[in-house]
Amino acid sequence: MSYYYEKISENNGLPAKFMLSQCTDLTIPAHWHDYLEVLYMMEGELTAVVQAGSYLLTPGNLMIINSKELHMTRANGSVCYILLQISAEHLHNFLPSGTELHFQTMIAPADNGEVFSGLRQSLEHMLDAYTRQGNGYQFFFAAKLYEFLYHLYRNFCTLSPSAPETGANRDLERVTQVMDWVRNHFQKPLTLDDAAASLAVSREYFCRLFKRYTGQTFLEYLNSVRTMHLYEDLKNTDDSITVLMEKNGIRNYKVFMRTFKKLYGDTPQKIRSEIREYFSPELPS
Repeated sequence: MSYYYEKISENNGLPAKFMLSQCTDLTIPAHWHDYLEVLYMMEGELTAVVQAGSYLLTPGNLMIINSKELHMTRANGSVCYILLQISAEHLHNFLPSGTELHFQTMIAPADNGEVFSGLRQSLEHMLDAYTRQGNGYQFFFAAKLYEFLYHLYRNFCTLSPSAPETGANRDLERVTQVMDWVRNHFQKPLTLDDAAASLAVSREYFCRLFKRYTGQTFLEYLNSVRTMHLYEDLKNTDDSITVLMEKNGIRNYKVFMRTFKKLYGDTPQKIRSEIREYFSPELPS
């Protein structure tokens, strides 16, 4: 499992992944994927860090995260938003070879009037079709998806040749290199100094660089990766929490509990109890 690269699959019968997401105080650690991601905020507030830029999404805001952009999100209380993801490969079927798409990150309704209204209506039609799932809804959904992409492409997109490597790209590559290193060594006693040394940079420079691109400190990210691995073990084994903590390199129980609740909304004991209850076969009456 890779926590800086997320694998995505489309909904059955649709040319995209689509869902209405509702959650409370949920943090999704820094990651990237080969999909264009669209977030349309309906209720609550969401903090996002995308390619070292910080954003606050409030109801009515639209956020576009381009393929391969490093990003993290954090729900500030209860939130509800539409999530739409379209593969870069699918998008490039409509473009000349050797070109790249780059969409504007934040699109606010107040600044874009009629165009924004069209984008919102397309998303709402997709949501209605997906919720009802009437006979042949896939055709209507696809029509509204391409209508949405057409307006997005015409008004909020630049099309350019593949960009050469820049200083920002090199910094991003450094950060993802460290994230990969964490993924492969998270069970070992890693330190901030180890992480900085892996890039041959100073501790202070590394801290600024990592926080700028991920929205998290290095230790917050390390704790998230360890906790996410423990969560998988929690679902699939009967080992005690103490054993799972030791297996996944977790030494501080207080920090672990705080991280687990931030990621999954409850204690590991409660989550395990709910999993067992859900999968327990019902006894015949």
